[in-house]
Amino acid sequence: MRLPPLVFVLGYSGLIPFLADPLWLSLSPATAPAWLDHVWRMYAGMIASFMAGSFWGMALIVVEGPAGKLGMAMSGGLMLLAWASLVLPFRASLIGLAVVFLLLVLAEVWRERTIDPLSGYFTLRASLTAGVLACIAWRLLLQPAAS
Repeated sequence: MRLPPLVFVLGYSGLIPFLADPLWLSLSPATAPAWLDHVWRMYAGMIASFMAGSFWGMALIVVEGPAGKLGMAMSGGLMLLAWASLVLPFRASLIGLAVVFLLLVLAEVWRERTIDPLSGYFTLRASLTAGVLACIAWRLLLQPAAS
């Protein structure tokens, strides 16, 4: 099965909010609203949790076997890590979310080899994760950091 073009459009459109915070703070920091970092970080946490949930959905295909059970446990753990990252101070939270996104890609490597390869999905996930990590790194480089 090939992924439909809409999946790529929606996936890459999801990077636009990731770009918003560091771009705004780079171009016009004096006009950035006080809530910008908070809302941006919540979006990152929501997307990390969503991606963990999509991993859970793919593990359902083989839920009766050990690989499916492990996949569901990994999904739940990644969702909890994303949630726990959101209660940390801003910089630590972003680092925690970056780790979750990296772990999600590693989980996708495992899923591709163990559960069910889905043509083009890993490439899409890896490229989207690279975009997310670039945005998180960009925001971490900006000063001052929000609290």
